[in-house]
Amino acid sequence: MRILIAGASGAIGRPLVHRLRANQHEIFALARSPDPAPLKEIGAEPVIADALDAAAVTAAVGRIRPDAVINELTSLPRRYTPAEMAAAAERDHKLRVEGNVNLLAALRDAGVRRYMLQSSGFWYAPGVELADESVQFISSASPVVEAGARTYMELEARAAATPGIEFVALRYGFFYGPGTWYTRDGDMGDQVRRQQDHVEAAVERQASRIVVAAAPTDEELCTLVPADIDGSPPTT
Repeated sequence: MRILIAGASGAIGRPLVHRLRANQHEIFALARSPDPAPLKEIGAEPVIADALDAAAVTAAVGRIRPDAVINELTSLPRRYTPAEMAAAAERDHKLRVEGNVNLLAALRDAGVRRYMLQSSGFWYAPGVELADESVQFISSASPVVEAGARTYMELEARAAATPGIEFVALRYGFFYGPGTWYTRDGDMGDQVRRQQDHVEAAVERQASRIVVAAAPTDEELCTLVPADIDGSPPTT
């Protein structure tokens, strides 16, 4: 098959290119940068177009006429901190929403048969059992949670309503491994080595504030990591 991946240089995109090429598929990668070297190195043929430029996306997809399009578009920060996640939120939302719209319009015009969309598994309504594909996204929650759930519901709904395609939503969670935050060389690995998220550090911060506050602030809610990211026992 001829497969176009939007977001091929990301943590999912790179190994995906390798796996698909190993299965004898011809892989193209939508890229904004005119430098083809990084994508060629992983085995993808670059197709230059900005995902936010509808006309450029339509021209690119029409030129290569793939059998399938895989949308892995994100604009996430390199470091996983509240400040950087907040700073990236608007651009990430814009890329996901507008990129999805532009790709769907392009593949419809080019006769593409299959479309896979990066979605999210974080927005399910609460329940007593593990969620599966039949569980709906949450519709009544805090404003932030409702907004996040609504974004992904709309992404999926737009794709599902596109006539003439087979559509699959990929509802991801967090990943660990090469290119992610959760690896020895990733940001969470660095934070663990610096003990930013160690349980003892969390206890110390909260204990030091108990004389001035009845409860910890939002900034003091820390991820609890049971061991050093490189497999050695955590130090205190």
